[in-house]
Amino acid sequence: MTEDQKHRSNAHTVMLTAELEIALVKLQARLEIGKPQAILYGLIEGLLKLGFLSKEDYDWHIIRYSRKLVDVRNEKRAHKEDRHIRVRDLEQQKEKEALDRKDRQLKGMLDQWEIHQEPQWRASALAEAKRFKDKLQSARDLLSLGQKEGSQ
Repeated sequence: MTEDQKHRSNAHTVMLTAELEIALVKLQARLEIGKPQAILYGLIEGLLKLGFLSKEDYDWHIIRYSRKLVDVRNEKRAHKEDRHIRVRDLEQQKEKEALDRKDRQLKGMLDQWEIHQEPQWRASALAEAKRFKDKLQSARDLLSLGQKEGSQ
């Protein structure tokens, strides 16, 4: 028994006879549910029949523990796929934001081209523009300006 199990007073080990195990497997097959759900399903049915569980509690628990394994699996897959889509969308959004920042920077360089006559500044600006010439119009404009002035 692990430390976690020692502190979980609502977790119980159940020893089943062969007859109960077979009955449990039949219940699993009929309802297409997992073994833990089948155990709880049988327990819920018995507690209702004995009068220890309200109809309201019974209805809530039966819905919870009678979900078909295939449905549970499909929901988990859909959730995983949805999460992957959201992660991909987030990555695309971050890339777009980075390109927007670079676009603003390159436009600033275009605006300051005449102010900065130093060859080192212009060479640096053109090198940065070359990195983004396939993605940003401002990079192509900056390269074009550099070619016009022969600063390449």
